[in-house]
Amino acid sequence: MISNPSCAWCGACTVVCPVFRVDVRESLTARGKMHLLGSRLAERPSATFQDIFSRCLLCGACEDTCPRHLPIRELVIGARSGFSAFYGRHGVRKTLARLALSRTPLLEGLVRAGIVLQLLDALPADSGLRLKLGLLEPRFVSAGRTRATALPGDRTCRPGSVGYFTGCLARHLQPAVARATVRLAGDLAGRRCFVPADQGCCGLAALSAGRKDEARRLARRNMEAFAGADGPILTSCASCSAHLATYPELFRDDPVLQDRARAFAGRVREFSEFFLGPVEAAGPGRDEQVRVHYHDPCHLRFSARGRSAPRRLLDAIGRVQRTRPAAGPLCCGQGGLFHLGYPELSMEVFRRCLEAAMAEEPELVVTTCSGCLMQWQQGAVHEAVTVRVLHLAVFLDECLGQGGGSVAGTAEAGS
Repeated sequence: MISNPSCAWCGACTVVCPVFRVDVRESLTARGKMHLLGSRLAERPSATFQDIFSRCLLCGACEDTCPRHLPIRELVIGARSGFSAFYGRHGVRKTLARLALSRTPLLEGLVRAGIVLQLLDALPADSGLRLKLGLLEPRFVSAGRTRATALPGDRTCRPGSVGYFTGCLARHLQPAVARATVRLAGDLAGRRCFVPADQGCCGLAALSAGRKDEARRLARRNMEAFAGADGPILTSCASCSAHLATYPELFRDDPVLQDRARAFAGRVREFSEFFLGPVEAAGPGRDEQVRVHYHDPCHLRFSARGRSAPRRLLDAIGRVQRTRPAAGPLCCGQGGLFHLGYPELSMEVFRRCLEAAMAEEPELVVTTCSGCLMQWQQGAVHEAVTVRVLHLAVFLDECLGQGGGSVAGTAEAGS
């Protein structure tokens, strides 16, 4: 039995849980899970027990409001580590997605194969896969064959270079994000980007599934990829940035690797923080005014710095009017692999986020989290809402007059 995590049963977690707001069951709250962890049901977790613990976004809202500061996400992940390989709904789908993320050649091959299917019009018109692939960039079309576009930036480190950790979305699905980030590093910060080809998934999906050995393997790979330099490591994904910074916790039982992980984590720079100073100094402007909704990634919104940096960056861009929804920051419901296991529940969470944001009539939605970006892009199309959805890097690049116009996944919904 897992030791009682000393929950006070106050219920503060219930009012902030995005899942509980749309599926009002006590077992789905952090308080309910803490009760289950302290019971004998945790000794041999049933399918129902596993399903309850998989219905968690790991957004951190409960942990942020907990008066006893319990490590709720760590406890949930710890419980998942003892589950069957295919726990929760659509377990096979989630496992295959996790394995694809952790194996770069496999993910690249799947993306290529998917786009080939789309080009051959082999997918049904109402296919969810068609919707997802419609958000990818058309980088594989060449005389009926498929080909990959090389990563931007340098493969070898040069003096004064900044490392760039692309993450899976910017590397495989929407490389316009990577191209914009590399350009911005040069034009705004005056730094060349060192982009190691052998970097991979940050490992957040593996850790969230309770697969700590897999998460450690991916962490070691990334630490080795950037070992040839000692400068800052820029990230364009908020979730990747947050997870890379926690690498030391993965190696608590290995002092040597933990020291290496601390050195690595100390170099990580989140996108908004990295570019805040240069943007405030340059004050890039736009020809026309635009109303912008900034969507807070959950991995940033529970820290003062994580909330303030992207807002200050947007406010420093000329003719940008940032909207302020009355409900404040809300989770979009993507949750990594959560949206694959519980797509209907994920969309219900998103609708609340969407309604709050659209009440302020923004023309544009920007974010820096890869998962949030795709959730917004897919969700806006699904809900037939006409709004552009961009990564902050692509938007900032457009403001500098160097963006290539709309990229796949950023066109108006319904187009």
